[in-house]
Amino acid sequence: MSSSMARPSQRPGGKRGAPSSVRRQARLRPEYAGTYPGIEVGVWESAAVLCDRVIAAGLLRGSPVDWRERALPPEHFEFRGGDGQAERPRREDR
Repeated sequence: MSSSMARPSQRPGGKRGAPSSVRRQARLRPEYAGTYPGIEVGVWESAAVLCDRVIAAGLLRGSPVDWRERALPPEHFEFRGGDGQAERPRREDR
């Protein structure tokens, strides 16, 4: 292989493949299904992708966006995975 070609990423220990950290996932709670049309209830998805979909849907509906609030409120969504942080700081805390 020439030095200009990209090599597959390797994790520590020589294992190839996905990074060792699990990406954060979210799923919509059944009682909030009507609040988020187009989001399937109970299906685990990438939290980042789901966040983009929720924000985009709100913008398309003309809903006001409060950038200080979470796009995926923990009352409406369940979460798993991530880097182990229980809570990310809100914008005003950064």
